[in-house]
Amino acid sequence: MCVFCVVGSERVEEGQVRSFMGHPKCRESFGFKEGKSYLIMGRSADLLRTDGRLQYILGEQTWIEYWPTSEEGQSSEFEDQYLGIQDLTQKLIYFGCLT
Repeated sequence: MCVFCVVGSERVEEGQVRSFMGHPKCRESFGFKEGKSYLIMGRSADLLRTDGRLQYILGEQTWIEYWPTSEEGQSSEFEDQYLGIQDLTQKLIYFGCLT
């Protein structure tokens, strides 16, 4: 779920597809599961513009965090993680990215 993300002047809305690139030997270690949501944050230096679209490079300084659903957020396993990401989301909506 991408509620609100801004990369440079590119606004990303929920449901839009973005291209991510990672080193072939590292891809499995990311542990992405289809149908799940992730918070992904990285350096602006890890962006490539190709044919007017941004491609995101997943590198050693990329932060990847599983984004639990609201239902999962009710469980003790994911409650802190869910609340933390919700808090971050609200701060980004109201204050933007301060980098």
